[in-house]
Amino acid sequence: MRKRLLVLLFSFVVIYLFNFSIPRLMPGDPFQYSSSVSGEDMTEEFSKEQKEQMKKYYGLDKPIGEQLVDTITKNIKGDFGISIHYKRQVSEILKERFPWTLYIMGATLVISLLLGSILALICVRNRKFDKVAYGILSAASEIPPFLIGIVLLFLIAAKVSWIPLSGAVTPFGKYATEFEWIYDVFIHSLLPILAMCIVTIPKFYFTARASFLSVLEKPYLVNAKAKGLKEKRILWKYIFINGITPIIARFFLSVGTTVGGTLLIENVFAYPGLGTVMREAVRYRDYTMIQGVFLLSTIIVLVSLLISDIINDFVDKRGIKV
Repeated sequence: MRKRLLVLLFSFVVIYLFNFSIPRLMPGDPFQYSSSVSGEDMTEEFSKEQKEQMKKYYGLDKPIGEQLVDTITKNIKGDFGISIHYKRQVSEILKERFPWTLYIMGATLVISLLLGSILALICVRNRKFDKVAYGILSAASEIPPFLIGIVLLFLIAAKVSWIPLSGAVTPFGKYATEFEWIYDVFIHSLLPILAMCIVTIPKFYFTARASFLSVLEKPYLVNAKAKGLKEKRILWKYIFINGITPIIARFFLSVGTTVGGTLLIENVFAYPGLGTVMREAVRYRDYTMIQGVFLLSTIIVLVSLLISDIINDFVDKRGIKV
């Protein structure tokens, strides 16, 4: 475990350095244009004197080495800097937008875990259905989530009036109760979550299927059948419970791909999460905002990988092979 912690720590340092360097290597100037309202398209060009003043204000006139030291010092204190584009603290924007991204990610992972596991449980007891499901899910797992999102926009959102095309809530919506607001948020998130689930469910299905098939070979399952226990009890108490550990590990292992997929799918549906912020940050070369989003994503992914490693160690000690 110490070795893995060192690997994760080393990975974090490498990613952190890339996160700092790559935005600065991008072509373009974050101070090329300005806008009177933060977050809108930039139309007014800065003068040369104004550009120099802005670079000095954001500390971008310093040598790269000094910028790196300043960035590390601020980040350790929890200061992610000020967004060049939004003219606000990066931490404030992350606090506002991250809950929306976390909602899509969390709902996707939970739904995918449940449906993938239940589907695998059915398939291990029905081999004909398993062949059909295996082929369909194998194909679905290869499709990019943003492509599925675009298809859903054309086939569902554009034809069904009660499903919104974009956004997280109805603009200027008035709600008499909290339930109405929750329902509005739910309706707006249907297609983004569906698009993500279509590509995420197969991952849980394959892991659960392999785990359940390994359980079928265990001696205690033969004894359970010999005792004449009901099929439902064998499925849930023996197969599902004993095969759930690798599926939980898959849950945390899938966080990384879910983060990337969610950032893309948010742009398809103009969902106000980190994905749309990241797009604007890249578009306007907002170095501090890019660093903030990537740093938060990196921490989430590495912590999830650590939890997955811990669970896999537990699985290995139990002798489960997936």
